[in-house]
Amino acid sequence: MKEHRFASDLIARVQALRRDHRAVQDESAVESMRRIFITFWFFAPFELALAIWYWNYQLPENPPEAQLWAHSLFLLHAITAATTLLLVAVVYRVLHRPNLSTRTAIALQVLMCFTYLMYGVAVSYFDVAVGGTEAFILVCFAVSGLSLMRPLVSLALFSVTFVAVWQMLLLSDENGRQLAIMRLNTLAAVILAVIVSVIIFHQYAKGLLLRRELEVLASQDALTLLPNRRELVDRLKKALNFTARLGSSGALLFIDLDQFKNINDTRGHNVGDMLLKEVAQRLVASVREVDTVARLGGDEFIVMLENLGDDLDSAARQAEVVSEKILKKISQPYFLAATEHHSTASIGVALFSPTEHSVDELMKQADVAMYQAKDAGRNTVRFYDAQMQAKLLERAAMEDDLREAIEQGQFVLHYQPQVDSAGVVLGAEVLVRWLHPRRGLVAPGQFIPLAEETGLIGDLGKWVLVTACGQLSRWAIQPSLSPLSLSVNVSSHQFRQTDFVDQVTRILSDTGADPQRLKLELTESIMVRDVDQVIAKMNALKGQGISFSLDDFGTGYSSLSYLKRLPMDQLKIDQGFVQDILIDPNDAAIARMVIALADSMQLSVIAEGVETQAQCDFLARLGCHSYQGYLFGRPVPVAEFEALVIQA
Repeated sequence: MKEHRFASDLIARVQALRRDHRAVQDESAVESMRRIFITFWFFAPFELALAIWYWNYQLPENPPEAQLWAHSLFLLHAITAATTLLLVAVVYRVLHRPNLSTRTAIALQVLMCFTYLMYGVAVSYFDVAVGGTEAFILVCFAVSGLSLMRPLVSLALFSVTFVAVWQMLLLSDENGRQLAIMRLNTLAAVILAVIVSVIIFHQYAKGLLLRRELEVLASQDALTLLPNRRELVDRLKKALNFTARLGSSGALLFIDLDQFKNINDTRGHNVGDMLLKEVAQRLVASVREVDTVARLGGDEFIVMLENLGDDLDSAARQAEVVSEKILKKISQPYFLAATEHHSTASIGVALFSPTEHSVDELMKQADVAMYQAKDAGRNTVRFYDAQMQAKLLERAAMEDDLREAIEQGQFVLHYQPQVDSAGVVLGAEVLVRWLHPRRGLVAPGQFIPLAEETGLIGDLGKWVLVTACGQLSRWAIQPSLSPLSLSVNVSSHQFRQTDFVDQVTRILSDTGADPQRLKLELTESIMVRDVDQVIAKMNALKGQGISFSLDDFGTGYSSLSYLKRLPMDQLKIDQGFVQDILIDPNDAAIARMVIALADSMQLSVIAEGVETQAQCDFLARLGCHSYQGYLFGRPVPVAEFEALVIQA
């Protein structure tokens, strides 16, 4: 059993050495030359030291034979040291050449092997009289050094040296016990040389394999195994140089998965990762082998198409064909974790031609085009448009201004009346406006989406709540205004903040506002995930007297199973249904359904966007008796709103 285990272990070690040998076969010439350089530097001082030793050994009192022996070894080591230093200088010069060929590296390696061979045979010849041990220990050093470069060459060198020395032993005048000792020393030196060579080579090969693995990780995306951003940039630089040199065109496709965040949020990151892997495989299958598919990060991929001809129009047509093929592949169903999933993508295309392009410029153009595809409704392809670039620059400038506006308090609240069927003002919805120092009054449609994308909506929403509650507190001491309530829009991002309940509680306490006069308007997007947590927060706030209205009902993620669990007080008919309620039977049917649903669930209902008396009358006949819209008043500053209420 032990013998079998030993044999298996020996075979495993031999196989490991074979793998190591294959791993270093393709190593670069530069790395090989650097190891030669280091080996020479170790070898040259050793030879110089031996030359000095044998020079000093040439003493007059020594026998003539010993002096001749020492003089010969002095010349041998001196010549070897000089040759080694000369090779050091040559290798140093070669390493500083811009392009080092493999042929040059091999030639220098052969020259070094020849130096070691001549050295080992010569030293062994003069050293055989003392048993051959010193000579073979030196050859052991030579072989160990060479094993760092070319294992097969090292083996051949060692074999030739061993045969030469063994032959010299056989031809020597020694016999009997002395010859046996010399052969034993020689065999010991052989074993020592082989062991040291194998150990050094094995350790070096392990380090080389680890370094190559790190190099792969540095250029490869860990999840999809596609080239990462760093590798893509390197390939794109080479492609641009190739394009400029040969006059061909290419295309860069920026691919972003649509609504990928929803998959992560609703299905989990594990399913999201599985989807990314599948998308990567489909992208690779959609392009040629010479094309590059890379992952930038998240759900963003890049496809680089090279050599599309010298005609930009033809290149554009080819890029469009590939893009449509990719869209079709990505939109096919995915079966992940025993569940069917669907996904689409938006693709932005930037063409590059022999004219000068930079990598950053090309990436930005493809990114801009991708956002054009998003704006066009997703699941589509768009080519780069300079006007879109200007729009994005404007967006970046507005983002900077928005951060500054929050810090400096450049916002004001406008109030739009909410009335009953008799026209009595019940309260108002507060709508934020931005008083920009240069742009003037900025409508919410221009900055609210930006605030949500950048995460600034949390700070902005908190300011709106503080201001609205402060206004309720001031109205409480005015008899004509104290019955009014205020509806405040709360984004899903703001509502999901872990401290949202404490935040609202603290604001009510600090301002002294009556919670029963505060109504929070939520959109249906809060039902996408963590419904139990949403319900817990709503119940905590309702316990303080705050009421809730479901805004834009019917336009988002409506689910009756979720709606019946939410502690809502009011449904709000979206203005999109009210606008054509008199001419579109579908809009009328939806409004009728919302009103009936609210009545069955004992909820109040209010319609927004009411602009004509005919719309108001139609809604009243359906059973809706609370309204908001231009028919009753536009959003106005607080002073105008207060005057409107008092005059009524």
